Amino acid sequence: MRFNIDIDYPIEKVQQSARRLEARARFRYTDRVPVGFCLVPRFFAPVLGIPYCEFFRDAETQYYWELQFAKYRIEQIPEDTFCTGPTVTVYPYFDNVLDSDSLGAEVVWPENETLQACPTIRTVEAMERFEIPPPSAGLWGRLVDWCNQMREFAEQTRVTFNGVEGHVAVGAPGVSGLSPHMLAVDLVGTDFYMWQIENPEACHRFLDKITCALLQAQEHFERVWPRPRGGMGLAEDSAQSMSVDHFREFCVPYDLRLYGRNAPDAPRGLHICGRSEHLHEAMVEDLHITSFDLFGYQVAPEVAAHNLGGKMLLWGNINPMLMLNGTREGVKQACRHALEVLTPCGGLLLGDGANVCSATPVENLSAFVEAAEECGVPETTLHTCVN
Repeated sequence: MRFNIDIDYPIEKVQQSARRLEARARFRYTDRVPVGFCLVPRFFAPVLGIPYCEFFRDAETQYYWELQFAKYRIEQIPEDTFCTGPTVTVYPYFDNVLDSDSLGAEVVWPENETLQACPTIRTVEAMERFEIPPPSAGLWGRLVDWCNQMREFAEQTRVTFNGVEGHVAVGAPGVSGLSPHMLAVDLVGTDFYMWQIENPEACHRFLDKITCALLQAQEHFERVWPRPRGGMGLAEDSAQSMSVDHFREFCVPYDLRLYGRNAPDAPRGLHICGRSEHLHEAMVEDLHITSFDLFGYQVAPEVAAHNLGGKMLLWGNINPMLMLNGTREGVKQACRHALEVLTPCGGLLLGDGANVCSATPVENLSAFVEAAEECGVPETTLHTCVN
């Protein structure tokens, strides 16, 4: 075999994590609330001693390091979401610039920092001239090429879990999940907020083009990789500074078009890093979200329970800076508080809110599972919170 990797992790724990997540999807629990983190390659590169830019050299280099990152993650970081079967899943990764690059943003590739999308549209007139790119443009083309290469590498890989044979799965190509509004801000910069007030119709035309480009790209990916997909998750981080009226005007219609290409009962995930409580009503009533994923620590657990508990699955939301700089006991105390408030709602996945910073101590991540085990679950799991 070209690649060999043995993961020191019992299959019994893998199966137990799968049961926890299956129960959580039904707003139930087994022995404890499941735990899951947003851990991206930028976290693992310094741990394994490589410059981050090395990760993007070519498909084979990225594939090799994804296997190493997976081994470290499964063996060293206690959580439930990453490994729910004897499988290591790999996928071409380009931080959050996949769609932005393909739509025409300028991407900066630093040595040891995350990739950055820089605006290329400076005027409303330039925005009006924006043309929908083909689905093979920029990193979209590289995504499919690397997926194909990784699929070949997977066939040349042996994976074992404590001697039990596993395998490598390659994720199907797809758009990144950044919302049309987030991509508009990537392409224009913060001027896009002012343009929504001064030139709303031009902004709507721009958002429509971005949405069409995403839909066309996703349809292309599904043609070249005809594999069943689930629902869709979107990130709306740029919406946290908007009023609910502007959110409903400039975000909701375009998000609904993306969600709407799937079956009516398909999952609809949403992520917002920062403050979002002023948008919760629209998330429920307009977008019909089924999960709020890695929601920002700025939303108090009591607020999330009151506004969203029982209406959608919740994943979050411990302060990443506390996780980075705080004590193990301090992290555990924050986890206990979130568990006490949110567990009775059902459907909780305890995690960061949002993104685990590089150099976060593993013992602070272990505190999540310790708190979940100590708190257990209520004898009767409620479908909705009692307010």
